[in-house]
Amino acid sequence: MWVPLEAPPKKLLREVLAKITKRARFLVDESLGEGAARVIGELRYNVKFAPAIGLGGRSDGEVFAFAWAERRLLLTHDKDFLNDRDFPFHRNPGVIVLPGGHGRDHGLAAALAEVLRLMGNFQNLFPNAKIEISDDNTWNIRHFERDDGCIRQTRLRFGPHDQVWQWEEDDG
Repeated sequence: MWVPLEAPPKKLLREVLAKITKRARFLVDESLGEGAARVIGELRYNVKFAPAIGLGGRSDGEVFAFAWAERRLLLTHDKDFLNDRDFPFHRNPGVIVLPGGHGRDHGLAAALAEVLRLMGNFQNLFPNAKIEISDDNTWNIRHFERDDGCIRQTRLRFGPHDQVWQWEEDDG
């Protein structure tokens, strides 16, 4: 069931924001397309489009390695990047799989707008995470906790006026 998350106290929020505030840099892979890269660039974000920098037709591993080397969040439709064996967390620049692959564009514009709103100025909001965004703007976030060596998963939905809901399993 979806439960609303309460806003943290303002002092704590300021402390957290000070640690994560850094303008994001993006790498748009060819599955997402040049149009997405152009829109992101027009909004004055630092963005590179994979084919424009010689990564067109290259393997997913090469694209992933380039994103890691340049510390760029990888934006894609390609769910292969969610494979932990081929694309391990310890070398993960941050991967966001947006909806709309396979010729469908339902949800893409809203999801991209939300990514830019949340991640654009807070690159370290979900460090080294793999995020899959569904057509209904549900974010499935997986990240590696270095402290205990576990992979954690969180499901979030974002609404108007900075509302956030988190999925919690119903114990009843």
